[in-house]
Amino acid sequence: MTEHLKKQRFFINSKHIALYIPMHGEISPLALADFARQMGKSVYLPILMPFLKNRLWFAPWKTNGRMQRNRFGIPEPVYHGRHLIPASHLDLVITPLVAFDKHCHRIGMGGGYYDRTFAFLRFRQHWQSPKLIGIAYEFQKINNIRTQAWDVPLHAVVTENTIYR
Repeated sequence: MTEHLKKQRFFINSKHIALYIPMHGEISPLALADFARQMGKSVYLPILMPFLKNRLWFAPWKTNGRMQRNRFGIPEPVYHGRHLIPASHLDLVITPLVAFDKHCHRIGMGGGYYDRTFAFLRFRQHWQSPKLIGIAYEFQKINNIRTQAWDVPLHAVVTENTIYR
């Protein structure tokens, strides 16, 4: 999947990329983080904000930086408020998922954090940034996901075999 992603225009042209720390069997995007840093890109991780419920902000992630676990046990960079960036300032976001369909709809872990955080993308017609890209194994593809009005579709899903757009 990393090899597929590294060749895509949406990755090559991105300067600010958000990834995630894999939990509960999620695919790891960490090899992509190393490659992005080698290319001079900034890498961020999502942060659960204590004062802004159910939304994500993004903190710079250095490989040797201090981490702490959030309320779900997911490691997050130790941050200072002035270093956080909002979702709208990212170019590319690699998202975790449990399942996806050929239309790039996703099922996450059920918290709705990504849908609430990136809800603004549903209302943009011409400028679609950041790009939301899911990574998954081919076996995670299902026939159809029944969507809700608040669901934010992905721009693409990258598997070990192909890229769905």
